[in-house]
Amino acid sequence: MSTVSRWWEERSAPQRFDLYTRGTVYSMLAAEPFVALLLASAGTGGPSAPAVLTFVAATAVHAGVAYLVLRAGLEWHLGRGAWPRRWTAVLVAATVVTVAVALAVFGAEAPAEPGEITGGVVSAYAVLLVVGIAVGALTPRLASPQLLVVALVVGTAVAGIGLASGWPTPTAIGVGFSGVFAYLGGLTAFRASVWMLGIVWELDRSRQVQADLAVAEERLRFARDLHDILGRNLSVIAVKSELAAALARRGRDEADEEMMAVRDIAQESLREVRDVVRGYREVDLTTELAGARSVLRSAGVSTRVVGEVGGLPADVQAVLGWVAREGTTNVLRHSTASTCVITVAGSGATVTLTMENDGVRAPVDGAGSGLSGLAERLGELGGSLTADRLAGGRFRLTARVPSTGVTA
Repeated sequence: MSTVSRWWEERSAPQRFDLYTRGTVYSMLAAEPFVALLLASAGTGGPSAPAVLTFVAATAVHAGVAYLVLRAGLEWHLGRGAWPRRWTAVLVAATVVTVAVALAVFGAEAPAEPGEITGGVVSAYAVLLVVGIAVGALTPRLASPQLLVVALVVGTAVAGIGLASGWPTPTAIGVGFSGVFAYLGGLTAFRASVWMLGIVWELDRSRQVQADLAVAEERLRFARDLHDILGRNLSVIAVKSELAAALARRGRDEADEEMMAVRDIAQESLREVRDVVRGYREVDLTTELAGARSVLRSAGVSTRVVGEVGGLPADVQAVLGWVAREGTTNVLRHSTASTCVITVAGSGATVTLTMENDGVRAPVDGAGSGLSGLAERLGELGGSLTADRLAGGRFRLTARVPSTGVTA
C-alpha cells in the first residue's frame, strides 16, 4: 500500500469529506487566473501581451487573497476561529483593483457584428469572474438572501456595462440575466458545500458526545449503587461513634458495646462494597453482547452477533464479556464505523470472540491501555488477544481463551 493510500485510509469519514470539500472549493479559486487567460485570448483584436499578463497576475493575486479568506471563513463556520476581517477588507480592495484592471485592459468596445467577441464582452465576463470568486470566498459569512441580492446586483452591473459599451439592449439584458443564473448556480454549489461540511462535523461531534454520555451513565450507576449501600451504614456509624464518645466521657460501660457495634457495621459495609465491586467486575457475556448490539445500533452502526454462548464457564464468559465491552467502546470512540460483526465460535478446547468493524481512523498498534488490560485478563486464563488492521479501513479484535477456563 502506497504512502498516499495509507494516509488517506487513516483519515476519518468527516476528515475525508472535509478534505474533499476544501479541495473542490479551493480548486474553483485556483482556476481564476486560468479562466482569465482564456478570456483574454478569446477576444478579437485583443490587448497587448504585457496588458494580458498584468490582468492574469492581478487575478492570481486576487485568487490568493480569496483563498485566505475562504480558508479562515470555513474555520469560522465550523466554530474553530474568528472571521478574517482584515483579509476581507483586502479582498474587497483586490476585487475593485482587479475589476479596474480588466476594464482598463479590455476596454468597452462594442461588437460590430452579432456574436463578435470584443473588449466590451470580455470586460463583462471578466467582471463576472472576479466578483464571483470574491463572493464565493465570502459564502460562509453571507446568508442565502444576501447571495441572491449579490447575484442580482452583479447581473445588473454587467447589463449596464453592456449598455455603456453600445450593445443592443436585448443583448445587454440577456448577458445580465446569464450572469444572474451563473451566479446562482455557482454560489449554490459553494453554499451547499459549506453547509454540508458543517453538518458532517456536527454529526461527528454528536457521535462522540453519545459515546461520552454512555461512559458517564455507567459511572453514575456505579456511584448510585455505592451511595445506596454506604449512605445508611456510614450515617449509623457516625451516630454510634458520637454516642460511644459521649458514654466514654461519662465512664459508662455501654461505650464498649457501641464501639463493637460500630466495628460490626464497618465490616458489613466492607463486605457490601466488595459485593458491589465484584458485581460490577463480573460481566455476563450474553448481557454484554446484547448491550453492545443495542448501543452500536443506537449510534448508527449496523451490528450482527453470530454464535452461541451457552455452556461456557463463568470466568470465560466474564473475560469475553470484558472484550465485548472494551471493543464496543473502541468502536464508538476510535472509528466511524457503519458495520460491526461480533462472532463467538468454539473450536475444540478454545473459544474465540471476534469483533470486526469498518471506519478505522488511525493505525492500531495494540498499545492502548484498554487492550493491554484485556490481554492481561485473558492471559490469566491462558488466552490471548490480537488486534489487526485489515485492508479497506477495517479493524479486527480477536480474543481466544480455553473453554475450560483453567487458570494458566
